[in-house]
Amino acid sequence: MPTHVVTRTPDRRVPSQRGLQTRQKLMDATTQLLATRPYRDIKVMDIAQAVGTSPATFYQYFPDIEGIVLEASGLLAKETKAALKDFKDGSWSSDGLPGAARMVDAVLDGWSGHLPVVRVLTAVAAEGEPRFVKAYAAATRPIARALTAATQTTTPDGAGKELVHALVSGLTAAAGHENAGTVQGLTKYQRRQGLARLVHAAVASTTA
Repeated sequence: MPTHVVTRTPDRRVPSQRGLQTRQKLMDATTQLLATRPYRDIKVMDIAQAVGTSPATFYQYFPDIEGIVLEASGLLAKETKAALKDFKDGSWSSDGLPGAARMVDAVLDGWSGHLPVVRVLTAVAAEGEPRFVKAYAAATRPIARALTAATQTTTPDGAGKELVHALVSGLTAAAGHENAGTVQGLTKYQRRQGLARLVHAAVASTTA
C-alpha cells in the first residue's frame, strides 16, 4: 500500500514535484523491503538501489531509515483514528460479541496495509527507543480510547485500565500474523473471532 508522505525534507525545504515523487519511491521501497527482510538488515544502500538512485539522494529526503518508519507510523495513526471514529464512544460494546468483532475488524482491516511498519514500530518501541515509544502510543491511542470508553461506561473510577493495555498489546501482536494463512491451525477468521471473544469478555468483566 503506497504511503503518502509529508512535503518537507530534513532541512525543512519543500521538494519539487519530482522530488516528492523520489521521496515517495524511497518510502515505498523501504516498506516493501520491511515486508521481506528483518528491519536491521536493511541499509540505506539497499533502499537507494531499489529505487535506482544513490544514498546521497536518500539523505536529501530522510535523515535515516528510522525516519521513514516514523513518518509511516504517523499515517498509520491518522488512518487508525479515522477507522475507529464510530467506535470512540464505546457504544459498540452494547452489541455484545458482534460489536467486539466489528471493533477488532476495524482495527485489523485498517492496519492490513501497514503491517511491516506495525511490526517494526512495535518491536523497536518495546526496546524503549523514545521516538518509537511516542509513535506507538500515537498509533494505538484510538484503539485504547475506544476500549476505555467501553470499559468505563459503568466504571468511571478508571477500573479496567490494565485490561485496555493488555487488549491493545494483543491486537498489535495479532496484526503481525494477519498475512499468515494459518497460525497453530487457526485461520485468520478464527484468530479474529478469538480476539473478539477476548475483547467482549474483558469489557463485560468491567460492566458486570
